Amino acid sequence: MTQRRLLLVIISLCFFLTGCVEKEILDDINLVTGAGFDLTDDGKIRGSAVINTYLKDQPVADYVLTDESELTRDILSNLQKKSPDPLVLGKIDIVLFGEGLGKRGITELVDTLQRDASIGARLLLAVTRGDAKDVLDGEFANQGASRYISNLILHNKLNQDLPRTNLHLFLYQYYSKGQDMFLPIVKKNEENGAVEIDGLALFDHKKVVGEIPNDKLLFFKVLTDQYTKGAYKLKLEDGEAAGIKSIESSMKLNVVSTEPLKVQLEVYLEGYIHEYTGKKITPEVTDKVEKTFEKEMKTETEALIEYFKELTIDPIGIGEEIRSQSRSFKLDNWRERIPELTVEIIPEVIISESGVID
Repeated sequence: MTQRRLLLVIISLCFFLTGCVEKEILDDINLVTGAGFDLTDDGKIRGSAVINTYLKDQPVADYVLTDESELTRDILSNLQKKSPDPLVLGKIDIVLFGEGLGKRGITELVDTLQRDASIGARLLLAVTRGDAKDVLDGEFANQGASRYISNLILHNKLNQDLPRTNLHLFLYQYYSKGQDMFLPIVKKNEENGAVEIDGLALFDHKKVVGEIPNDKLLFFKVLTDQYTKGAYKLKLEDGEAAGIKSIESSMKLNVVSTEPLKVQLEVYLEGYIHEYTGKKITPEVTDKVEKTFEKEMKTETEALIEYFKELTIDPIGIGEEIRSQSRSFKLDNWRERIPELTVEIIPEVIISESGVID
């Protein structure tokens, strides 16, 4: 085949394939950018869909469609009947689950989301304090609810203490026998209407069974994720305080034995002191900060492990790690064995520099 004929064949195929794609004109559809699901008083599920409207020389405006149904798959169909244009989910960024629904179970709803081919695996999920619809009705300046809440979660994941979460990771944890799910909690500030992070929701195989407050998130993140940047205020025994910034972390799990169950968690953190309430940052102060931070890290992470054992959950994924390191270990009865697990925390904190001029 000559180059010219080959080129003509390729061009013809492109035209043929293009003609097979279903076209959707933005002016003729309604893009759903966010959604919320709540449990009603009579046991039904209330679904709320956030739709952005774009007007010339005006900020983005939201309007919210709601409907109630006993079956989650009926909600979108019913919402379509309330929309002047077809609702399309291809641009959805965030899905919120109300507090009541989270405590009853959300896995059926998440399963519905994963079955929709137009929804990406990086869709963000979160649990709300109170009803999801109340959060979606908050104040979001000129950004709109979906963009604001998505940016809130992504920013706190990258620069603060939230561990990574999205639809893909949630499903991986759900189908894993050796790890349980977790999602951020967001709430509406009743004083100013703004939305903010309010901890982390912990799941068993189906529903929310516990949570971690904001001030403990750092210790959870070093066990489940990697810090690339972060900050922490450390109180020292002499009454002074040190601000530690640009925290980087890593964690390594070593299986000591499977009978009895025992593992070691080696936790490594590195950062620099960017603020200190004392007179001068000396090598002695740096050494004191390292030792105090190591002690606090050990105490707080051990407390989290005991909390997980009481709830018989494994959000860290210790079971998966043991299985990957020991072929003889089986996950079939892992949840029943969680309370007998012994975890030894081995922390190491390195203060690389002071970050200030002495």
